[in-house]
Amino acid sequence: MHGHDRSTDRTHEDRRDEIRPTVWGYSTWTTARCLHGAVAGAPDRIVQRTDVLVPGLTPRELDRVRRHAEWHASVDGVRLGLVAGAATAIAAVLVGHALEPVALVLVAAVLGVSAALLTRVLLHVAGPRLSRVERRALRDAVEIRRVRIAPPTSAGMRVLVAMSAVESVSARLDEREAAIARELLWAALDAVRRDDVADVDHATGAMLRLTVRAARSPLPPVRDEHRG
Repeated sequence: MHGHDRSTDRTHEDRRDEIRPTVWGYSTWTTARCLHGAVAGAPDRIVQRTDVLVPGLTPRELDRVRRHAEWHASVDGVRLGLVAGAATAIAAVLVGHALEPVALVLVAAVLGVSAALLTRVLLHVAGPRLSRVERRALRDAVEIRRVRIAPPTSAGMRVLVAMSAVESVSARLDEREAAIARELLWAALDAVRRDDVADVDHATGAMLRLTVRAARSPLPPVRDEHRG
Protein backbone atom coordinates (compact mmCIF):
# COMPACT_ATOMS: atom_id res chain seq x y z
CA MET A 1 0.00 0.00 0.00
CA HIS A 2 2.86 2.35 0.77
CA GLY A 3 5.16 1.37 -2.12
CA HIS A 4 4.58 -0.17 -5.52
CA ASP A 5 0.89 -0.30 -6.51
CA ARG A 6 0.34 -3.98 -7.16
CA SER A 7 -3.42 -3.79 -7.53
CA THR A 8 -3.16 -4.82 -11.18
CA ASP A 9 -0.61 -7.62 -10.59
CA ARG A 10 -3.12 -10.30 -9.68
CA THR A 11 -4.61 -13.45 -11.07
CA HIS A 12 -8.26 -13.56 -12.07
CA GLU A 13 -8.63 -17.09 -10.75
CA ASP A 14 -7.61 -16.11 -7.22
CA ARG A 15 -9.67 -12.94 -7.02
CA ARG A 16 -12.55 -12.84 -4.55
CA ASP A 17 -15.12 -10.08 -4.01
CA GLU A 18 -17.20 -9.63 -0.88
CA ILE A 19 -20.05 -7.15 -0.38
CA ARG A 20 -20.59 -5.74 3.12
CA PRO A 21 -23.39 -3.33 4.15
CA THR A 22 -22.40 0.08 5.51
CA VAL A 23 -24.18 3.15 6.80
CA TRP A 24 -23.49 4.86 3.47
CA GLY A 25 -24.53 2.03 1.14
CA TYR A 26 -22.13 -0.88 0.84
CA SER A 27 -18.45 -1.68 0.50
CA THR A 28 -16.69 -4.09 -1.84
CA TRP A 29 -13.70 -6.01 -0.48
CA THR A 30 -11.51 -7.52 -3.19
CA THR A 31 -8.89 -10.06 -2.17
CA ALA A 32 -6.38 -11.11 -4.82
CA ARG A 33 -3.07 -12.94 -5.05
CA CYS A 34 -0.20 -11.05 -6.69
CA LEU A 35 1.22 -12.61 -9.84
CA HIS A 36 4.81 -12.39 -8.64
CA GLY A 37 4.09 -14.13 -5.35
CA ALA A 38 5.52 -12.98 -2.05
CA VAL A 39 7.94 -10.06 -2.13
CA ALA A 40 10.19 -9.12 0.77
CA GLY A 41 8.43 -6.55 2.91
CA ALA A 42 5.05 -6.96 1.18
CA PRO A 43 2.24 -9.53 1.51
CA ASP A 44 1.52 -11.98 -1.30
CA ARG A 45 -2.15 -10.98 -1.19
CA ILE A 46 -3.79 -7.58 -1.39
CA VAL A 47 -7.14 -6.46 -0.02
CA GLN A 48 -8.74 -3.42 -1.59
CA ARG A 49 -11.80 -1.81 -0.05
CA THR A 50 -14.10 0.33 -2.16
CA ASP A 51 -16.90 2.23 -0.40
CA VAL A 52 -19.96 2.90 -2.55
CA LEU A 53 -21.92 5.89 -1.24
CA VAL A 54 -25.49 5.73 -2.55
CA PRO A 55 -27.45 8.98 -2.12
CA GLY A 56 -31.10 9.65 -1.38
CA LEU A 57 -32.49 6.18 -0.65
CA THR A 58 -34.56 4.78 2.20
CA PRO A 59 -33.17 1.89 4.28
CA ARG A 60 -35.38 -0.56 2.36
CA GLU A 61 -34.15 0.78 -1.00
CA LEU A 62 -30.54 0.64 0.20
CA ASP A 63 -31.06 -3.01 1.13
CA ARG A 64 -32.29 -3.80 -2.39
CA VAL A 65 -29.27 -2.04 -3.90
CA ARG A 66 -26.98 -4.10 -1.65
CA ARG A 67 -28.64 -7.36 -2.74
CA HIS A 68 -28.24 -6.25 -6.37
CA ALA A 69 -24.52 -5.64 -5.78
CA GLU A 70 -24.12 -9.00 -3.99
CA TRP A 71 -25.71 -10.79 -6.96
CA HIS A 72 -23.36 -9.20 -9.48
CA ALA A 73 -20.34 -9.86 -7.25
CA SER A 74 -21.23 -13.55 -6.89
CA VAL A 75 -21.92 -14.22 -10.59
CA ASP A 76 -19.11 -14.01 -13.15
CA GLY A 77 -21.16 -13.30 -16.27
CA VAL A 78 -18.14 -13.06 -18.57
CA ARG A 79 -16.77 -16.44 -17.56
CA LEU A 80 -20.16 -18.17 -17.72
CA GLY A 81 -20.79 -16.63 -21.14
CA LEU A 82 -17.44 -17.85 -22.44
CA VAL A 83 -18.05 -21.36 -21.09
CA ALA A 84 -21.54 -21.50 -22.61
CA GLY A 85 -20.27 -20.17 -25.95
CA ALA A 86 -17.35 -22.60 -26.09
CA ALA A 87 -19.53 -25.57 -25.14
CA THR A 88 -22.10 -24.66 -27.79
CA ALA A 89 -19.43 -24.22 -30.47
CA ILE A 90 -17.87 -27.61 -29.64
CA ALA A 91 -21.28 -29.28 -29.71
CA ALA A 92 -22.00 -27.71 -33.10
CA VAL A 93 -18.72 -29.07 -34.47
CA LEU A 94 -19.46 -32.57 -33.18
CA VAL A 95 -23.03 -32.62 -34.49
CA GLY A 96 -22.36 -30.92 -37.85
CA HIS A 97 -19.26 -32.85 -38.88
CA ALA A 98 -20.93 -33.67 -42.23
CA LEU A 99 -20.90 -30.00 -43.28
CA GLU A 100 -18.20 -28.36 -45.31
CA PRO A 101 -15.30 -27.12 -43.13
CA VAL A 102 -15.92 -23.45 -43.87
CA ALA A 103 -19.65 -23.75 -43.23
CA LEU A 104 -19.02 -25.77 -40.07
CA VAL A 105 -16.66 -23.16 -38.64
CA LEU A 106 -19.12 -20.37 -39.47
CA VAL A 107 -22.07 -22.19 -37.87
CA ALA A 108 -20.05 -23.06 -34.76
CA ALA A 109 -18.87 -19.46 -34.39
CA VAL A 110 -22.37 -17.99 -34.78
CA LEU A 111 -23.91 -20.46 -32.33
CA GLY A 112 -21.09 -19.95 -29.83
CA VAL A 113 -21.37 -16.17 -29.87
CA SER A 114 -25.17 -16.38 -29.65
CA ALA A 115 -24.98 -18.71 -26.64
CA ALA A 116 -22.50 -16.42 -24.88
CA LEU A 117 -24.67 -13.34 -25.43
CA LEU A 118 -27.85 -15.18 -24.43
CA THR A 119 -26.19 -16.34 -21.21
CA ARG A 120 -25.27 -12.75 -20.31
CA VAL A 121 -28.82 -11.58 -21.01
CA LEU A 122 -30.37 -14.37 -18.92
CA LEU A 123 -28.06 -13.62 -16.00
CA HIS A 124 -28.99 -9.94 -16.21
CA VAL A 125 -32.72 -10.74 -16.24
CA ALA A 126 -32.44 -13.32 -13.45
CA GLY A 127 -30.73 -10.91 -11.04
CA PRO A 128 -32.50 -8.64 -8.53
CA ARG A 129 -34.41 -5.84 -10.23
CA LEU A 130 -34.06 -2.23 -9.17
CA SER A 131 -36.64 0.53 -9.42
CA ARG A 132 -36.01 3.62 -11.51
CA VAL A 133 -35.17 5.64 -8.39
CA GLU A 134 -32.71 2.98 -7.19
CA ARG A 135 -31.02 2.76 -10.59
CA ARG A 136 -30.65 6.56 -10.72
CA ALA A 137 -29.19 6.62 -7.21
CA LEU A 138 -26.73 3.87 -8.15
CA ARG A 139 -25.65 5.88 -11.21
CA ASP A 140 -25.06 8.90 -8.95
CA ALA A 141 -23.15 6.86 -6.37
CA VAL A 142 -19.63 7.87 -5.39
CA GLU A 143 -16.84 5.33 -4.93
CA ILE A 144 -14.03 5.79 -2.41
CA ARG A 145 -11.11 3.40 -2.84
CA ARG A 146 -9.00 2.76 0.25
CA VAL A 147 -6.11 1.06 -1.49
CA ARG A 148 -3.88 4.11 -1.11
CA ILE A 149 -3.28 6.10 2.05
CA ALA A 150 -3.89 9.84 1.95
CA PRO A 151 -1.45 12.21 3.69
CA PRO A 152 -2.33 12.47 7.42
CA THR A 153 -2.90 16.22 7.16
CA SER A 154 -5.23 16.05 4.17
CA ALA A 155 -8.94 16.75 4.30
CA GLY A 156 -9.55 13.38 2.67
CA MET A 157 -7.92 11.59 5.60
CA ARG A 158 -10.19 13.41 8.07
CA VAL A 159 -13.20 12.24 6.08
CA LEU A 160 -11.95 8.63 6.14
CA VAL A 161 -11.36 8.81 9.89
CA ALA A 162 -14.88 10.17 10.47
CA MET A 163 -16.35 7.46 8.22
CA SER A 164 -14.53 4.73 10.16
CA ALA A 165 -15.70 6.20 13.47
CA VAL A 166 -19.35 6.19 12.40
CA GLU A 167 -19.03 2.67 11.01
CA SER A 168 -17.68 1.46 14.37
CA VAL A 169 -21.00 2.35 16.07
CA SER A 170 -23.33 1.58 13.15
CA ALA A 171 -25.16 -1.06 15.21
CA ARG A 172 -26.19 1.66 17.68
CA LEU A 173 -27.55 4.09 15.08
CA ASP A 174 -31.27 4.35 14.44
CA GLU A 175 -32.62 5.24 10.99
CA ARG A 176 -32.68 8.98 11.76
CA GLU A 177 -29.09 9.03 12.99
CA ALA A 178 -27.91 6.95 10.02
CA ALA A 179 -29.63 9.40 7.66
CA ILE A 180 -27.93 12.34 9.42
CA ALA A 181 -24.55 10.59 9.11
CA ARG A 182 -25.09 10.12 5.38
CA GLU A 183 -26.00 13.79 4.89
CA LEU A 184 -22.93 14.87 6.86
CA LEU A 185 -20.70 12.64 4.76
CA TRP A 186 -22.04 14.10 1.51
CA ALA A 187 -21.48 17.60 2.95
CA ALA A 188 -17.89 16.66 3.85
CA LEU A 189 -17.20 15.25 0.39
CA ASP A 190 -18.60 18.39 -1.22
CA ALA A 191 -16.34 20.49 1.01
CA VAL A 192 -13.33 18.39 -0.02
CA ARG A 193 -14.25 18.96 -3.67
CA ARG A 194 -14.42 22.73 -3.04
CA ASP A 195 -11.19 22.62 -0.98
CA ASP A 196 -13.07 24.25 1.91
CA VAL A 197 -11.15 23.14 5.00
CA ALA A 198 -13.53 24.86 7.44
CA ASP A 199 -16.57 23.05 6.06
CA VAL A 200 -14.67 19.75 6.09
CA ASP A 201 -13.87 20.28 9.77
CA HIS A 202 -17.48 21.23 10.51
CA ALA A 203 -18.98 18.15 8.81
CA THR A 204 -16.44 15.64 10.10
CA GLY A 205 -16.64 17.13 13.60
CA ALA A 206 -20.41 16.63 13.55
CA MET A 207 -19.88 13.02 12.43
CA LEU A 208 -17.50 12.42 15.34
CA ARG A 209 -19.92 13.99 17.84
CA LEU A 210 -22.66 11.74 16.46
CA THR A 211 -20.32 8.79 16.98
CA VAL A 212 -19.67 9.73 20.61
CA ARG A 213 -23.39 10.09 21.36
CA ALA A 214 -24.14 6.74 19.71
CA ALA A 215 -21.31 5.02 21.61
CA ARG A 216 -22.82 6.17 24.90
CA SER A 217 -26.33 4.99 24.01
CA PRO A 218 -27.52 1.40 24.66
CA LEU A 219 -27.73 -1.06 21.81
CA PRO A 220 -31.19 -1.24 20.17
CA PRO A 221 -33.21 -4.34 21.09
CA VAL A 222 -32.92 -7.30 18.74
CA ARG A 223 -36.25 -8.26 17.20
CA ASP A 224 -37.30 -11.83 17.97
CA GLU A 225 -38.30 -13.33 14.60
CA HIS A 226 -40.02 -16.31 16.27
CA ARG A 227 -42.37 -14.04 18.22
CA GLY A 228 -43.06 -11.87 15.17
